Amino acid sequence: MRLFALFFTVLFTINSYGQLIHDESYLDPSFLKFKTELMQCVIQKDTLKLKDFLADHVLESKDGCDYPGCTPDELIRYHFTYSADESWNSMLTILRFGFRRVEDEYPELRVPHDKTTFIGPSYADKIDPSTELLILGENVRIRKQPSLNAEVIQTASYEVFKCDCSILTMTDKTFQTADGVDWIEVKVDDHTTGYVASTLTSYSLLRDMTIAKVDGQWKIISWFMGPGC
Repeated sequence: MRLFALFFTVLFTINSYGQLIHDESYLDPSFLKFKTELMQCVIQKDTLKLKDFLADHVLESKDGCDYPGCTPDELIRYHFTYSADESWNSMLTILRFGFRRVEDEYPELRVPHDKTTFIGPSYADKIDPSTELLILGENVRIRKQPSLNAEVIQTASYEVFKCDCSILTMTDKTFQTADGVDWIEVKVDDHTTGYVASTLTSYSLLRDMTIAKVDGQWKIISWFMGPGC
């Protein structure tokens, strides 16, 4: 019951910031139930239970598995054993920021599934990750310099900022580490730049996840990292 309360509190808070983060999980009650149960599994970091949520093959971006994708055992070994904390945190973040419902034009390819899919995080198709990032928190401090002691020039809640996040445009100033924090430079306006902790932005989440019905049951069919990441 406490998990449901937490889930709906997060959902209400995020949706109040407009359309960038808009969780469409509610459109299908059976998917909403699947998502809630998956969240419980992720919070507990239960790799044994995670297998129940995975399709027989899951697409992933490291090309470490033979066609048509990783088996549940392979996916867990590659992503939830060797880089466990990063993977669990990424999956939890995706669940927190919800899913958009998409009708797949080619559901028969690679991992056959029903046409209706849910893809998270919900905001991923609304920003260009090479030139924009989304603040993932309330009253997040943007500082004049990459330092915890630097002047706060603005606070932001779930807002989009321009950045030189592409490997083609980034400079030595784009990413810096200081005071034990990884900072990323953002453009506050046409004349002002500032720094924000990258863990509080969409730049810290490099993966997306696709869930669809396979043989009548919701399953994770894709755990994907974009090109260049």
